[in-house]
Amino acid sequence: MGRETKAKKHRKTLYQIFFRDKHTKTMGVILLLAAGIALWQEISWIIPEKVTILYAGMDGKTEKVVAETREDTVEGVLKEADIGVSEIDTVKPCRDYPVSNNMKIHVTECIKTTMEIHGKPKEFTLKTGTVQENLKLNHISYDSDDIITPDLDSQVKEDTKITVDEVHTKSVDKEVKVKAGSRVVLDPSVSSGTVQETQGKDGVGLYTYTSTYVNGKKTKTLRKRKSWIQKPQDHVLKCGTSETGESGETRVKGTFTANTTAYYSGNNAHGSTGQKVRYGTCAVDPSVIPYGTKLYIEGYGIAIANDCGGAVKGHIVDLYMRSTQECIRWGRQNRKAYILEK
Repeated sequence: MGRETKAKKHRKTLYQIFFRDKHTKTMGVILLLAAGIALWQEISWIIPEKVTILYAGMDGKTEKVVAETREDTVEGVLKEADIGVSEIDTVKPCRDYPVSNNMKIHVTECIKTTMEIHGKPKEFTLKTGTVQENLKLNHISYDSDDIITPDLDSQVKEDTKITVDEVHTKSVDKEVKVKAGSRVVLDPSVSSGTVQETQGKDGVGLYTYTSTYVNGKKTKTLRKRKSWIQKPQDHVLKCGTSETGESGETRVKGTFTANTTAYYSGNNAHGSTGQKVRYGTCAVDPSVIPYGTKLYIEGYGIAIANDCGGAVKGHIVDLYMRSTQECIRWGRQNRKAYILEK
């Protein structure tokens, strides 16, 4: 009986110590919490946590390590596992993240290398993944105009070389004098051999010059007309083709003074090319004027070279007529000859 009374007295003394006033009550709660935390940590240390480490190497293979640990942080787990994680490898969760049971730690191997960025060599951290992920890892900015090799979605390897060429453009408007063009119109409503010439007029255009720069160096400049300030007027050469009937537009490739003669061999004759000779064909020196050349002779009209002759040398052009009388009337005369596109 006396012993029981003594125990009650001892419990009462403890209560009075810890809860006799507000201040000591607070201190008592704190001490109890501290004791609980210490006990929880002791229990946690006694019971290890189970973690899975997934190590993705540059060779494309992933190593899996399952371990039990009493370490507090991811960094401690990795050191304890001793799987060769370097300081530059990427780790998720981060290295100072607290360990929890059944957590997964993802490690991606990284290597130091050099890449060509904006035309200059740059130290680069390379890891498995896409080109885009590696550019983000190295804080390299780019836009849609830049040239990136390999493509952004390409998977990298240990020997992959990534290049980023910075591309930008600069545009400026300029007034440019534009020479009058030249057109040849074949008109069957105009007598063959008749040439009607209309003088052209130069114009002025407003052009945009767009220069492309790659890594600061100009690589090309494109010109595009923005508007006409004064539109040019073409020089027009209208050539009559009433005898042969050609129509449409063509271009003059060149001109020369032809020493023209005339010949007639009947209605069913053939030239040296095997083609039929008729009004609108001519004999030439093929070493000077190739067969098939389309000529326009002032005073005659269209003349296609499909024959030759022993006396036809140099710039002599022997024009086919429809009769001997026409040949006599033509005789020999120097005429301007236009070489036309076929």
